[in-house]
Amino acid sequence: MPSDTIVKFEKTDMTQTEKNESTRETGSHSYRDSSANTGAPKGMKYAFGIFMIIIYLGMGYLMMVNFFGWGDNYAWARYSLGALFILYGFWRGYRQFRGIY
Repeated sequence: MPSDTIVKFEKTDMTQTEKNESTRETGSHSYRDSSANTGAPKGMKYAFGIFMIIIYLGMGYLMMVNFFGWGDNYAWARYSLGALFILYGFWRGYRQFRGIY
């Protein structure tokens, strides 16, 4: 770094805790700032959420019916993973339709 370069640090009046509290939404389960724009249209976020719900439920179903041809030694893993995928799919569906992103 050249010697004539000056690095300047600004001191802010807000502490990290105050910054975190100022970005929380009140009355919601989400802690994101309500004015935060992620750049994705709301319709696309909604469509992607539904797509992922279908993926999780479908993956759980495929695991349960042994679509991937796992051996009998791994039946416990298939049923466990299938149940986990299905439960997570329902959880995402609940969050999607209740508006809790």
